[in-house]
Amino acid sequence: MLLAILVLTIVALAAFLALGDPLRNGMMLLTNRSVLLGLMVMAGVVGLIWALQIVLANLAHSTRQRLQGSKRYVALGLAALMVVGVALPFGRGLQSLWATQRLLGSETVFGGFGGEDHPLAEGKDPWANTERVNILLLGQDAGDDRTGTRPDTIMVASVDTDTGQTALFSIPRNLEKVEFPKGTTAAKAFPDGFDYFGPNQDLINAVWTWAEDRPDLFPDDPNPGLTATRLAVEETLGLETDFYAMVNLQGFEDLVNAIGGVDMVVERRIPIGGGASSIDGYIEPGQQKLDGFHALWYARSREGSNDFNRNCRQQRIVRRVAEEADPATLALSVPKLVSATEANIQTDIPVSNLDAFVDLALRIKDGGFTSYPITPDVTPSSNPDFEYLESWVDASIEDSMKKDPPESVQGETEPGSSDPADTGAAPEEESSSEDSADATSEEETTEEPTEETSSSEGETTEATETEAPVIDQDPLKSCLPGAEQG
Repeated sequence: MLLAILVLTIVALAAFLALGDPLRNGMMLLTNRSVLLGLMVMAGVVGLIWALQIVLANLAHSTRQRLQGSKRYVALGLAALMVVGVALPFGRGLQSLWATQRLLGSETVFGGFGGEDHPLAEGKDPWANTERVNILLLGQDAGDDRTGTRPDTIMVASVDTDTGQTALFSIPRNLEKVEFPKGTTAAKAFPDGFDYFGPNQDLINAVWTWAEDRPDLFPDDPNPGLTATRLAVEETLGLETDFYAMVNLQGFEDLVNAIGGVDMVVERRIPIGGGASSIDGYIEPGQQKLDGFHALWYARSREGSNDFNRNCRQQRIVRRVAEEADPATLALSVPKLVSATEANIQTDIPVSNLDAFVDLALRIKDGGFTSYPITPDVTPSSNPDFEYLESWVDASIEDSMKKDPPESVQGETEPGSSDPADTGAAPEEESSSEDSADATSEEETTEEPTEETSSSEGETTEATETEAPVIDQDPLKSCLPGAEQG
């Protein structure tokens, strides 16, 4: 009977591997709580029967052979060893299945508000009717030196649902005078841009604190800080965000530990601590295996760098975690990963849409990220040009669709090398970009002064043209090994 069950299992597994994409199909099944519970029952029954079969076989053998004394004890020891050998993998499997189904039932992690406003298509491709999905990614800095809630990491992933190619935008936390969509409560409160806390304090990451302090302006809203921040981000980028995911940065340490750390070439000495507290050490340059603690400090360290370099490091570490988190690694880390996720991540993705997001995540894995941080070369943080910023975002998304999947940002060149680090940009594109820039420069130097139109009173007005967005083809150069460090 056991042999027949084994043969049937092998046949079923072979059919599953042969028909369709086994990884995608398997992930889809594992996002269904009923399937997980069914697998738990099946695994428990099979494991129990297997262990029982070993014990009964041992008893039958000992009786038939009339084993006595040390021989009987050796046979019992061997049977016990075999039972343990069966129980350990089955027990680990049951633990992982239980943890996963518990996570799927978490109202904190999944099914916040907002996700239901974006119905997906029926059929094999849930994204068939959705060209792009924009996901707001927030990181809350939970360091001991922080007071109040301020999201110090603000990103938006704009995903092409067909190819998975993703433009990853980073908004500097010190972006000032942000605006809000017309007609919203926040826009009425700040018609000329956010100016609640005074000079040098009216930053985009302070919007959350303002909204939390004024819940009367957001009646029946369970999370006014998130709502106001989301509105500010949407108006800043000119993108409507469809979903959000927020992670406690301290919990980021647990997530990295759960997948066994990340390999990367650190570009320079990164201080651990600093600012209001003392420096407790450094992340040394060179090839490193960063555990959660050091990965977190690589992302959040401010000492000796500015916010734009910090944004660069945050983009790089996010991309490295995505590269390292392959299905095999995740499968072996499920219990730890679930615990870290439950305690530290919040989204508005409904559980009913989770299988669609698993499918989207696999597409993103194939399509890859292209980074587009908002640096001073794009627009100054103290006096941002929001109209130009929106056109830059559109041009960046278009640029991301023209690229092959970016190469890994692990880093290959030695720290201090004068050779530029490989960022994954195609040489042809870099060349054409430089040629275009040279041509533009020549046109600007040889171009005649703009025509002037005379008014009836003899006054003249210069004709102006809208500045075309410039896309940096090497946006992570400040935190890649081999780049010049200021």
